[in-house]
Amino acid sequence: MPASKNIIAICIATYNRPELLANCLDSISKIDLPENYKTIIIIVDNDKEKSAENTFNTCAKNISFDSHYFVEPDRGICSARNCLLDRALLNNASYIAFMDDDEQAHKKWLVNLIRGIEHYKCDVVVGPAIPFKGTSSPDTFEKDPKHPSGSKTRNISTANVLFNTRLIDELNLRFDRYFDFIGCEDHDFFDRAKKLGATATWVDDAATFEAITPERSTRRYLMFRHFTGGINVVMRFRRHHSLTHAWFRYLPKSIGKVIGAIYTLIIAAFVSRSANFDKSIVKFSNAVGYLFGLMNIVFERYRY
Repeated sequence: MPASKNIIAICIATYNRPELLANCLDSISKIDLPENYKTIIIIVDNDKEKSAENTFNTCAKNISFDSHYFVEPDRGICSARNCLLDRALLNNASYIAFMDDDEQAHKKWLVNLIRGIEHYKCDVVVGPAIPFKGTSSPDTFEKDPKHPSGSKTRNISTANVLFNTRLIDELNLRFDRYFDFIGCEDHDFFDRAKKLGATATWVDDAATFEAITPERSTRRYLMFRHFTGGINVVMRFRRHHSLTHAWFRYLPKSIGKVIGAIYTLIIAAFVSRSANFDKSIVKFSNAVGYLFGLMNIVFERYRY
């Protein structure tokens, strides 16, 4: 089906997080809309019990543009995201904007994403996803001077991205269901897009804000996040390379991270800085995650 040049689909997958989704949709209801484009929003609920339906129905009343709610009963983050892609095409979208259901959009988020993709004439633009605590995101944010607009971006996530639907209907890309319950599916998707010739650029003024809930503020969560992140990095590499190649690549990296963790821990002990202790946790957790990935021990954090 040919895509209209004027339609942007904001796509959000959700699973059993109605309060966070409500905050997300409330922020979207307040964004500025790009001129000469029609904006729609598509929500895919990956809960067959429709736990997000009431939240959507309530919030959609405050959204001034077309809003659509669908259920994807086949569990898995890739299954939900692929449903979003298909629904966007069915609605004749030519651009898809992804953000997560635990995020909130800055007022200029979508306008600046579109401005970026028009200015840099690329297939994908990526913006910062800035962590914040509380229920209401800030009105202003500081740009990263080391990462200005126009610079290249390495790992692209669905936390804050806008891309041309040619990635779907011309390059035939979909999220790989191998990653359904372990994550990292977004990095894999956009890595494959770049290998097929898609171009991607960073825009520093199109921000989303990631809600840091109390349980995410603990060192236990920091350890788990970087431990599973280490596993995912290795599993993503193994998806496209041999196990032997993975061992040669990630065993030295794991050893290096352990050494770095010990060094950082020693510094933390002498200067008593919490930040250094946290860096040590991150390095060590990553190292152990690498080893688990090499041994094919996987934690399916998105299954439940």
